[in-house]
Amino acid sequence: MKTMPVALLAALLLMNVPAIAADGPALYEEHCAKCHGDKGRADNFRGYLYFSRNFAKPGWQADRSDDEIMDAIDRGPRIMPAFRKSLTEEERKALVRVVRSFGQ
Repeated sequence: MKTMPVALLAALLLMNVPAIAADGPALYEEHCAKCHGDKGRADNFRGYLYFSRNFAKPGWQADRSDDEIMDAIDRGPRIMPAFRKSLTEEERKALVRVVRSFGQ
């Protein structure tokens, strides 16, 4: 009976399925909202102070690919911290989806 959970976990790993999906909104709240704002508009004190990107601007959204957003999350442009080593790829992809959601 104890081998069942181990077998299930092994099957999930072999299928390359993440056991728990990354919670993009929670990650955004924890790592991004203090500068980019709750709605991605950078309309808070830190946003103004650090000239943070306004993710809700249609032009900004249109001018950036998902790969470019991921690269910014990975390397941390200007004073933004880099998240390549501190967040998993799935977590960073979840952040890209959140950033994209502000353009809708």
